[in-house]
Amino acid sequence: MRILLFSDIHGNAAALEAMLADSVRHDPYDLTLCLGDLVWAGPRPAEVLARLRELCHDDPSGQAGPAVCIYGNCDRILLDENARPPAKDGQRVARHREWMLSRLSEGDLAFLRRLPFDHRVTPLPGHELLAVHANPANVDDPIRPELSEDELAALLGPAEFQVLAFGHVHIPSVRLWRGRLLINVASVGLSMDGDPRAAYSVLTWAGGGWQVAQYRVEYDVQRVARDMRRGGLPRGRHFAERLLAARYPAQ
Repeated sequence: MRILLFSDIHGNAAALEAMLADSVRHDPYDLTLCLGDLVWAGPRPAEVLARLRELCHDDPSGQAGPAVCIYGNCDRILLDENARPPAKDGQRVARHREWMLSRLSEGDLAFLRRLPFDHRVTPLPGHELLAVHANPANVDDPIRPELSEDELAALLGPAEFQVLAFGHVHIPSVRLWRGRLLINVASVGLSMDGDPRAAYSVLTWAGGGWQVAQYRVEYDVQRVARDMRRGGLPRGRHFAERLLAARYPAQ
């Protein structure tokens, strides 16, 4: 079994297309998993959702296609005006949300509303893969690379998985924790580890265990930054600067 994993596209259609094109090198896949934060902060939300709905064979009946998307914190913010993070400026979030909604169809929004919180794959008992956006309990609290063993235990709870795949923190990593594999697949469209290339992972079930490989893909980051600045995206210059810097703001 081979699974394509990616997350945090953030409305960057160019990065998504480049990542999907590069991922063909590792075909065939039994399943594709997208781990949330699909459109917020990017210049091409409709194009991203059109591509993901095509991959998922979007079906209102709930039948799973060859790909499964789950929702992230930014998808929740887009759909629920009361889900604004307390540290964010309310007027800025409202303007951004209004701009995003103006570009999406009712079908797009219905697709977002149907997204599940998580997805599980169990090739054999005791070898379960759990895919989430941020952590197994919610879409907000990050699994940061520097967390201690005890901090991870507090965040991950009973840890009913052998492999946990997640995004939310836009920095790729693989960590072994108490016999379990933690895979941060990072971000397709808004990298934050100093490398602006799109990130994705390939997870393979090799009979008796899981193996993971992580990849990076170049795309025209400058063109996407221009699109952010000139396409009407609220605070487009701010998001363009973040995209080009590929770093979290200094605290």
